[in-house]
Amino acid sequence: MTGSTRFRDFFVAFASVAAVAAVCFPLADFIGYRSVALLLLLAVSVLAMRLSLWPVLVAAAMSALVWNFFFIPPIFTFHIGIGEDVLLLTMYFIVALLNGIFNHRLRQLEQIARQKEEKEAAIRLYNVLFSSLSHELRTPIATIVGAADALQENAAQLKPAQRNELIAEISTTSLRLHQQVENLLNTSRIESGSIRSKADWNDVSELIYNVLGKMKKQLANHSLEATIPEDLPLVQLDYGLTEQVLFNLLNNAALHTPPGSKIWLNAQIASEHRGHFGEQTLPEDLGIVTDSVTHTLVIEVSDNGPGFPPDEIQEVFGKFYRLKNTQSGGTGLGLFIVKGFVEAQGGTVSVSNRANGGARFIIELPVKVVKSNSISP
Repeated sequence: MTGSTRFRDFFVAFASVAAVAAVCFPLADFIGYRSVALLLLLAVSVLAMRLSLWPVLVAAAMSALVWNFFFIPPIFTFHIGIGEDVLLLTMYFIVALLNGIFNHRLRQLEQIARQKEEKEAAIRLYNVLFSSLSHELRTPIATIVGAADALQENAAQLKPAQRNELIAEISTTSLRLHQQVENLLNTSRIESGSIRSKADWNDVSELIYNVLGKMKKQLANHSLEATIPEDLPLVQLDYGLTEQVLFNLLNNAALHTPPGSKIWLNAQIASEHRGHFGEQTLPEDLGIVTDSVTHTLVIEVSDNGPGFPPDEIQEVFGKFYRLKNTQSGGTGLGLFIVKGFVEAQGGTVSVSNRANGGARFIIELPVKVVKSNSISP
């Protein structure tokens, strides 16, 4: 406990006892001074549920002194005229102290139980993660090693086509392994808060088609339809973060839908609201200016696969989340990274099930855009 927290607890203890006494004092003749003891004891009990041990013990001692001085006849003195009141004060003091100690001990036991549950949950999560990672990393490593050994040991016997096939397998599997490692590193960056968006002017169409070009193998068994307006202007966003977001969403769609499924990718500039940055000139004095409006870049990725179970759809962006009873691989980090990278750019991402079946992800990024009439033909 820090010094400021300790001081705050003592202050709350003093203030609470003083407030109860102040309220009860003008009512003492009506409710009786013995009833005041019950109200003070109630205040100490509440404090014991909220504060640490020593402030509660001080509150218990203070309440006994306050009750004696202000309420037990003769008032405004610590002298007690009736032996019964002496016994009552003594018992009050003992009960108040025990109440504080017992409540503090109960809170400690609850904290220990909570820590034990959290530790058990962390162990379960670690086992799930270790099992998933050991499979996801061991499989591509074994493939790479096997293909490399075949190239090295049987180089003379292999035909050119076989050699090219093994090289292609090494290349593809290396990219998969690289992606898994990148997911782990990106997860660490998100949790540490070290991600900083570096917005620059980009062509959204070019970004999207670059991602699609890198995912030919992942999307080979799916039908993809991309709808991008021809007049989509240059926008200011973080190319690397947005590229990874699109890659993860498309990879997720390909991974969790059967072969032959359809995937849709749409991008458009949607709702607008006034920004605070005014007109700006692009670097290198190109004569291209932005307008004084902040636009919203909306990117939608959807499919006609099975979608998400209604009771799991709110969990899809969780770290290490994987669909129950799914046969698909993965570490459950892809959508967690999507959410982290979108939010790092000040945007939002949502998920829902399509009415006709399948999942729909919608990304909304606040962006600056180039004025449509700012570029001369």
